[in-house]
Amino acid sequence: MERLWAFIREKIPFAMTGLVATGINYGVYLLLVDRVLPPGPATVIAYSSSVLLNFVLQRYFVFELNRSVRSAFALSMLVSAFGLLIDWAIVVGLHKFPLLGEEEWIIKLAATGIVFFYNFYAKRRVFEGKRGQSVARTQVQGEVEESCEIPLPTTGGSSVAHPEPKKPLLNPSPEERGSKKR
Repeated sequence: MERLWAFIREKIPFAMTGLVATGINYGVYLLLVDRVLPPGPATVIAYSSSVLLNFVLQRYFVFELNRSVRSAFALSMLVSAFGLLIDWAIVVGLHKFPLLGEEEWIIKLAATGIVFFYNFYAKRRVFEGKRGQSVARTQVQGEVEESCEIPLPTTGGSSVAHPEPKKPLLNPSPEERGSKKR
């Protein structure tokens, strides 16, 4: 239950800033698709209109910036472009289903829900870099330190052990076979 709460809690600021950007996305989309453009171009314009605002909000309220603003902006736009492609494909694809063809809000909701998770993980990587490296490194170091607590055998005053190499047991000798049976 604690892991579930942590999973949800880390997405709340992203969801709040995303809600603002999504409001713009939805508003522009519904305005354009009802009056001016077909769904495909309306999706492109609506999605694009929310991307810049979303970058600014995420930079200041969601993620810790661990790279230059220019680099983060370029990568964020790349992530957003791929998100746009996903969004567009879902919207255009769902219009082919007769039951959903006229329900613009349901189609857009489905696309937005799927793109939300893609955007969260991709943008977190853009702003913060690889996540969990230091945690994983600390855990591995702890395991190595624990394993080093067992004294190693030494030979000839050397601090490094040189164990005798073991013979492969592909073709064991009769004595070796006999000792295994006991």
